[in-house]
Amino acid sequence: MRYSRYYLTEEIKPNVTTEGNQAFAADDVLFDWTAFEIPKGASALRSFMIKIMGTNSVAQTQNIDIFFAKSIDGVAPPSIGVSNAEKDVIKTVAARPFIIGYQGIDGSTVEDVANSLVSYNVLQNGKPEATLADKVAPIILEGELDYAGTTQGFQTLFVAATSAASLDFGTSVLVAGEHAADDLTIVVDGSVGGDDVFAIGDEVVAFAADGSLPKVVGKLTAVADNLLTVDAAPVILPNNHEICHKNPITLRFGFER
Repeated sequence: MRYSRYYLTEEIKPNVTTEGNQAFAADDVLFDWTAFEIPKGASALRSFMIKIMGTNSVAQTQNIDIFFAKSIDGVAPPSIGVSNAEKDVIKTVAARPFIIGYQGIDGSTVEDVANSLVSYNVLQNGKPEATLADKVAPIILEGELDYAGTTQGFQTLFVAATSAASLDFGTSVLVAGEHAADDLTIVVDGSVGGDDVFAIGDEVVAFAADGSLPKVVGKLTAVADNLLTVDAAPVILPNNHEICHKNPITLRFGFER
């Protein structure tokens, strides 16, 4: 939505699914380039809000490195690597000409106080108790005007992130017995209840214990302790597959023109 000289992006939902129930190590790729739009012209990034899911219903706070990029001659920035894998030096070098900004997120200083939302954290710059050093410095960003598919009057920018320390998006919400492909309700068990982790509208995926073979599940329409209901029948889900967030990190940026 647009207010005078200010612009607030829609919630950006990067793809963090590969081996999504396995812990991320320091310097792993959190998510690869994800496109978003802002109005044309140079704009200053003034605010960020990041929702980051916890581990097994317990909030986690770690530092994150966020990078911004633009297209060059109509070509999107090349991949910096696969989510939940170590960065590849050749890929990061190839992406260098496209990078136009960086923001380091110090989770311990910008999180909600004392993990007050329990099972997840909200990170926000400029909270009242933050010092000046904790607040985002304006970053001037501007993309190309002719990137294919961009809405008229807007420009496309890209955001990617890497972990500065370990992160774990496992949930311990497990499929209870083999789930049939034509059933919209998924019985779950494990050490954590479904409603301790998930909310209506969350998109979820399922992983084997070793993080392999992710299976698309769908969008949740109802949530209970031991029962999750989805909007479309998923594929067969084996016993003890772990149900996880498709988008365990989401972002929203505020810009000033």
